[in-house]
Amino acid sequence: MSSIPTFVLDTNAWLDLLVFGDPAFAGFVERVRSRQARIAIDDRALGELARVLRYDALRLDNETIAQRLQTARDLATPVQVPAMRLPRCRDPDDQMFLEIAVAAHANALLTRDAELLRMARRMQRDYGFAIVAPTAWRDVVGQMSKR
Repeated sequence: MSSIPTFVLDTNAWLDLLVFGDPAFAGFVERVRSRQARIAIDDRALGELARVLRYDALRLDNETIAQRLQTARDLATPVQVPAMRLPRCRDPDDQMFLEIAVAAHANALLTRDAELLRMARRMQRDYGFAIVAPTAWRDVVGQMSKR
């Protein structure tokens, strides 16, 4: 594991960060840009983010979508995810986030998704990363600084 905290964001966490300006992420982007934290992503997660940003309900124009995707690309570090066998998430669409977290040796997967959060204890025990709500990212950083 890196000495820099590494995070994986599920799609809704990305939306909270890039579209909704969720205060839970206050200071997060600055920490990533100053290389005091890292976000891991793969092509599947970036593709899903691109697809979701186009949802009519978000009412984003093409320029805004392109800007948000570019911000995600600028902030995130691409990782290669090898084929792996992990415990199965009840929502198959969320499986990729577990895989990215393992491949990136992440410290935490940030999500509000109940199915992912349900797997937190097992993934911490067996794979060494936390699954926590976005509000807990500072706690992850704090725990690392105590090591």
